[in-house]
Amino acid sequence: MIWSREQSRNDSAIFIDRDGVINCRRADDYVLDWSQFVFVEGIREALRELASLRLPMILISNQSAIGRGLLEPAELEGITKRMWKTLEQDGTLLSAAYFCPHRPDEKCVCRKPQPELLKQAAADFAIDLTRSVLIGDSDADVKAAQAVGCHPVLFGQGLTACSDSPQWMQDVPVARSAKDLFEVTVGTLQKANPGATAVSPDVTSRR
Repeated sequence: MIWSREQSRNDSAIFIDRDGVINCRRADDYVLDWSQFVFVEGIREALRELASLRLPMILISNQSAIGRGLLEPAELEGITKRMWKTLEQDGTLLSAAYFCPHRPDEKCVCRKPQPELLKQAAADFAIDLTRSVLIGDSDADVKAAQAVGCHPVLFGQGLTACSDSPQWMQDVPVARSAKDLFEVTVGTLQKANPGATAVSPDVTSRR
């Protein structure tokens, strides 16, 4: 499932998980209606700062509520439209949104930690995944990124994992709050693009 806008092609991109990064997770439940969609504190300002880098910003999200029969595709589209419009009013233009609707037991190739959605977005936008970042809050995000050479950035206080082992977090940059996200992401992009001009060396002077 894809939402997209016209976008000039660029080697680098910023991929963003949704639940736990853009909106708050619901305890033991899914976001099934716009009234349940609550932006993470400070994330709208952080996304606006990231948008100033003028790189494609692409949503990559597991949405198994569809496969579980709890959410219709049209309802997810409605929530996405409202989120998209709100961010657009802030000056943040997302380039596309890719969703996996499957349950974990369906063993699809598109549910993170599988990297198929990243590969699809890279093909659609001529993106070099090795020069890009994925901002997420879970081991599934980290593993999906690492599977294709993309650079993960962990975000938030409530990092989630399917395993008790902290090994998956080793050497992964972490932004604990939205106010740190811009600086951490830019630093990661600069390491992924040594000597490139895609990320201006003085971009952190916006802070």
